[in-house]
This record gives sequence, structure tokens and C-alpha cells, in this order.
Amino acid sequence: MVVIKTNIINLFFTFFFFNALCVNAQEHSIELSGGINISTNGYGIYFQSCFPKVNSKIKNSITLYSHTIKHAQETRIKNEKYINPSPYVLGKINAGGGFGIDFTFHHQIGSHQDNSPKLFLGASVGPILGIMKPYYVSFDKPGEPNQIIVQNEGLLGKQDSIIGSIVWTKGLSELSYTPGIHFDLNFLIQWRNYNRAHNWQNGIRINYFPKGLYILLLANNSSFISIYTQYGFNRKK
Repeated sequence: MVVIKTNIINLFFTFFFFNALCVNAQEHSIELSGGINISTNGYGIYFQSCFPKVNSKIKNSITLYSHTIKHAQETRIKNEKYINPSPYVLGKINAGGGFGIDFTFHHQIGSHQDNSPKLFLGASVGPILGIMKPYYVSFDKPGEPNQIIVQNEGLLGKQDSIIGSIVWTKGLSELSYTPGIHFDLNFLIQWRNYNRAHNWQNGIRINYFPKGLYILLLANNSSFISIYTQYGFNRKK
């Protein structure tokens, strides 16, 4: 656990180190941005800082982000055998998420007028730390009090005895981690409104975990592909 916390701290220092490089290289302005992203398998937040510009049509940056990761095969169901059952995902053993750093490279398409949007094609790549939290359900065992347990393969055939999921905070003290890599291809639209630049980015994202991000039983837990959109803005000072 100490090693994991140290790695996360190192990620923050790396981010702000490159931000310092950017500020020193562009004495006339400081450019930072941040916002939210939503994808077909989760949602999250990001913070971004630029690299020194070497070409007017090249936009390079470093991004610190965190987002949830849901398995594509997850299906929420209710056990109508019980009164007011809580929805749950059959076969889910962990709730997943990711925390990482991306190096992003954008190239402007065509030219633009002063008040018109800029269009960029880009790609991002970087390390991601997969985070797993045990997924607990309430299980009805005849003759005994209801059990609060993590799903396993033995429960796949006992679906009619699963009452429902437990409050999401259960298991926060039992986090586990696995390293991976993040890659995406994207299309960025950037426009300016007074002293604020708006960024709207859309693309396809791939998270790959060689050792697996074990979210769902009997499924591929290494590769997670999603389509995402994110919006953010920055203010130059």
C-alpha cells in the first residue's frame, strides 16, 4: 500500500514538473485546463497542462486523469423474488477505475480565422494504474442471517438467492491495484470566448491491463475499449 501511494504522489509531481516547464517556456501566459469526461464504460475528470510550442499547428500536452471503468458485458438486474430489491450485476467481483498520466499530441487541421474554432486530430498514450474495489452483494442463505459477500463462481448458479447490491462505500478499505497502459485516438475542437478557451474532445479509448483488471467473472478482463467525449476550458493569465 505504501508503494502504491508513493507511485501516485510521483505521478502528481511529474505532472506539475512539466507544468513548470510550460510556464517558464511561455512567459507571456500560463495555460492550464480541466474538465469532465463521459464514455460508454464510465466517467471521470481530467487536468491538462501544455508543453512549449515548437510549431503553430502542433499542440502537445500532458494530462492527469481519473475515471471509472465498467465492463462491456455488465448487466444490471433485479431479483423480483424479494420486496424492493436493489439492482446488482450478476458475476461482478470488483468495481473498476483508473488513475494515470497521458502524453497527448495534436495536429491542427487546415487554418482558421481569429474567431473561428480550431480543429485538431490527436493521439494520447501513457501509463494507467487500475484500481479495483470488491463488489459486495447481500445473499439469502436459508436458516441463517443474510450474508454480505463478494460474488464468486459458486454464486452464478444461485442467482435467485442474491437479494441485491450493497452500498458502494463497502470495500473502500480493500482496494487493489494493477498497472496498465492507456491509448486513444481523438478529434479536438477548440474555440475562444473572451479570455477563456473551450475544449471539446471526442474519440476512442483503449485501456489494457496485462495482468487483468478483474471486474467480471468468466469474461475478458484485460482490454477495455470505449467511445468518449470530454469538455473542459482554460483561462490564460
